[in-house]
Amino acid sequence: MRLLVTRPEPDATRTADALVALGHTPILCPMLDIVREPPRPLPAGCQAIAATSSNAIRALAAHPDAAAIRSLPLLAVGDRSAVEARRLGFVAARSAGGGLPELCEMIVSDLDPAEGPILYAAGDVQSGDLAAGIGAAGFAVATAILYRSVARPRLSDAALAAFRSGGIDGVLLFSARSAEAFVAALAADGLSPLPETIAAFAISEQASAPLAGALRGPVRSAARPEQIALFALIKA
Repeated sequence: MRLLVTRPEPDATRTADALVALGHTPILCPMLDIVREPPRPLPAGCQAIAATSSNAIRALAAHPDAAAIRSLPLLAVGDRSAVEARRLGFVAARSAGGGLPELCEMIVSDLDPAEGPILYAAGDVQSGDLAAGIGAAGFAVATAILYRSVARPRLSDAALAAFRSGGIDGVLLFSARSAEAFVAALAADGLSPLPETIAAFAISEQASAPLAGALRGPVRSAARPEQIALFALIKA
């Protein structure tokens, strides 16, 4: 299939490489730019780190205080985020193997709230409420906003040309923010709604929600918020 990849770099290129290995033709069209915030001192006294995206992990690894926290347990939302964390020196990184509910469950089952707060490495907009998810169990959360997601107003030249020539079979959406930016760019380029021949593959129901009215074709959501589950959806 000819698939549009809308996630930010560097993950867009990594996803594209994986699609090529599976026999697909990727077309890069990142709809967000990841902009790191000026570093501020990280909260002190935290017993562990929670992260729901690879972008947060990369920003945390580049923080001036990173050396002081690299030995802390890092609980990542999914397998790829955990692998990225270990690659960047967080040797005690583990995966919750799912979404935010699974991450909250891991924190509550594996950690003790009396040992200190959880450092939440996050972006300016979070897809869920970690503090609410673990607060009932007595955990405190110290959130560090490490980056911003800035929407791109237009599609990439390659995407625009592919849409106009009928050269796209599907669109991959990895977040609600990317989907919102994609829908706005479609309208700006006069391409909305997309025809029935183009399907959308979203990593979650939340990521697919902004697509309402922007596509005439099918919109499918992965069973789990992970790239492997999204690829399985495309294969199916």
